[in-house]
Amino acid sequence: MFLPIVVALLLLVTTFYIHSKRPNPPKIFNVYSQPGKWFYLKFAAFYLLVWTRRLKSKLRKGTPVHELEKMKPLSDHEKAFDATFFQAVSQNGFFFCGGIERRHRAKANGLFYIAVPELGLLESEKLPSTLLESDPGSVLLLKDYSAEGISFTPVEPMKKWHVAYNGKMRIQNEPHKFVSVKLNGDWTSNLPHFLFESDINIKCLAKAIARETWNEELFKALKSAHQTHYEQMGYFNGTLKVGNKTYTLKMDAFRDHSFGYKRDWTLMHRYAFHMLYLKNGTRVSFGVVSQPCTTSLLEMGYIVLPDKSIHCIDSCDLLLYQHGENGTPGTSYAFSFSANNETYDARIKVIYESVHFKGNNIEARLIERFIECEVNGMPGKGVSEWQYNNMKNLRKV
Repeated sequence: MFLPIVVALLLLVTTFYIHSKRPNPPKIFNVYSQPGKWFYLKFAAFYLLVWTRRLKSKLRKGTPVHELEKMKPLSDHEKAFDATFFQAVSQNGFFFCGGIERRHRAKANGLFYIAVPELGLLESEKLPSTLLESDPGSVLLLKDYSAEGISFTPVEPMKKWHVAYNGKMRIQNEPHKFVSVKLNGDWTSNLPHFLFESDINIKCLAKAIARETWNEELFKALKSAHQTHYEQMGYFNGTLKVGNKTYTLKMDAFRDHSFGYKRDWTLMHRYAFHMLYLKNGTRVSFGVVSQPCTTSLLEMGYIVLPDKSIHCIDSCDLLLYQHGENGTPGTSYAFSFSANNETYDARIKVIYESVHFKGNNIEARLIERFIECEVNGMPGKGVSEWQYNNMKNLRKV
């Protein structure tokens, strides 16, 4: 009577023992972890952990939006940061993007790009360097993100920001030629924001963590490298003056806000982010990130439909190691992603691109790209950013 049970237990123990002796697959390019022998068990455990934590967080109702929107006092870490980034596109070919990453000693990593169809891409004067001096008033009063002609000023939490640029810009096609540029306008939104620590798809997060080797170092890194990051789609209306010519801009737009104890660019291997704005009003934000100390391949993002509903992206076939691992991503490529029980096929074509550096001007090399796109046959425009660990490249020299 007990013999079948004993045999079944012996088979189970034997199978478990044999499985435990199987080697884990090697990392692709010694960076990207692959699902190992305990992948599904770790996936289930981490999925349950995150699901439970989110349930508790919802019961506490989370952080009020006015608290999220506040400019943050910097921590005492030398790499403390508080950063915001804006971008906008119009279907008739105008683009802009810019950001300020506040750092200690009244320093900032700042940049601004503007694309004008008849001129091409304009670059803020110090690019590819992003090391700027913050405006003293903003440092003391925490009133805005500003440095050397770049300014982002909060007006109403999650509703309105003022965006401005005033200074010289280089014409990329004529690198020795500079023009005077003034951009003034308001970023506004009636769309939901997406807080990554609470809204990222649990399946994507659990897959990413389950691929990695679980040890004390991993979980310490997950805690120390944590950042708060949220994004929001919106609109931009304003004026652009280039030299003596003035343009009226009405654009689809995006912004984000990131802050935390530290931002260490040396931890990041690389990433690729895409923000797409389709003619039918659909908007997509999608990224693939490789930070080997925590997750060597993490997919994240969301889609905002014309009815203003927001849905997590739950899978994507854009694998970083298949796209520009040598430091030069393609200028025409495609990938698929799924969200809201639908598959989306995206085609990307780069119109303009430029390179800049962050993290003491050496740690990270970023390629800012202004693109045409097509998703399930619907055309649009967008902005993409590809980041590479520049320290590894410097060590090879």
